[in-house]
Amino acid sequence: MKSINSEELDQLKEHLIKKPFQYQEVFLEVLDHYSSAYEQTEEGIDETISRLDIEFTNQKVESINKQFIQDLTRKMRNAHLTVFTNYFRWPQLMISLLVIALFVLAAPVLQDSKPLKAGLLIIFGMTPMLAAIYAGIKSFLRRRSLPGKLKSGHYASMAIFIILLANYLQINTFYRVFSGNEESNILDISPYLTSGILLLGFVLCSTVLQVFWTKVKPNIA
Repeated sequence: MKSINSEELDQLKEHLIKKPFQYQEVFLEVLDHYSSAYEQTEEGIDETISRLDIEFTNQKVESINKQFIQDLTRKMRNAHLTVFTNYFRWPQLMISLLVIALFVLAAPVLQDSKPLKAGLLIIFGMTPMLAAIYAGIKSFLRRRSLPGKLKSGHYASMAIFIILLANYLQINTFYRVFSGNEESNILDISPYLTSGILLLGFVLCSTVLQVFWTKVKPNIA
C-alpha cells in the first residue's frame, strides 16, 4: 500500500479548505478520509479527489458541520451530567461520602483560615479555566498549521462550562447583592456552609476536567 507524501497532503488541504468547513475536527477527519482512500488505491491524487468530491459536496460538508457541533454539545452535556450524578451512585457513593465527611470534619479549620478557604475556592474555580485556556492555545496553534480559519468545536462547546465556573467564582458577589451588605462574605456565615460551597466547587472542578478530556469523533458517513 502506498503512502501519501507531504506534497500530496498539501494539495489535499488546499483543495478541501475551499469547501465550507467550520471546525478543525471535521476538516481533519475528512482530510484523513481522503488520504486513506488515496493510499488504498492505485489512483492518482487528482483522481481520488474527483471521486470523493462527488460524495463530499458543499451541502454534505455543511450538514457534517451542523451535526458535529450538535452531537458534541449534547454528548458533553450528557457526560457532565453523568459524571456529576455518578458521585451519588454506588459504588462511587462511598467515595463521595468520604469526601463529604472530610469536608465536614475540616469545616472548623477552614472557617478559621480565610486564606485557605479563599484559596480553595479559587483553585476549584480556576483549574478548569486553565484547562480551557490550554485548549484555546492548542486550538490556536492547530489553526495556524491548517489552511483557512477553522475553529475548534471542542473548545467552543466548553463555553457553557466556563460560564458555570465563572458564576461559581462570583458566588460571594451574588451573595452581597442579595444581602444588601457590601462587606459581607458568604464564607464567613457558617463553617458547614463554607464546606458545602467548597465541596460544590470540588465536584464542579472534577467533573468539568473529566468532560474536558471527552472526545467526540465527527460522523462523516
